[in-house]
Amino acid sequence: MKYSHDTEIVLNKLSFKVNPGEKVGIIGRTGAGKSSLSVCISRLVELFGGSIEIDGIPIQEIKLKHLRKAITTIPQDPTLFTGSIRMNLDPSFQSSD
Repeated sequence: MKYSHDTEIVLNKLSFKVNPGEKVGIIGRTGAGKSSLSVCISRLVELFGGSIEIDGIPIQEIKLKHLRKAITTIPQDPTLFTGSIRMNLDPSFQSSD
């Protein structure tokens, strides 16, 4: 992943698998690539190479509305939230506790 065509690669040779139904937290030191990974998964930037798949489907083939609805991001700074974490994870209250 690159932030633009004339910059260096920021995520390189990254590989992991999340099994169906698992919830994953991404943690690491400053500069480790946590935010860059989130940006890639949310398709805020397009990949320079490689692929990201969900259930075997490349995320480029998933409509943005559906992709972003299926992903929850909790930033490191909790002061960005108002209300409960539950409300922020599911603001339309479509899922049960």
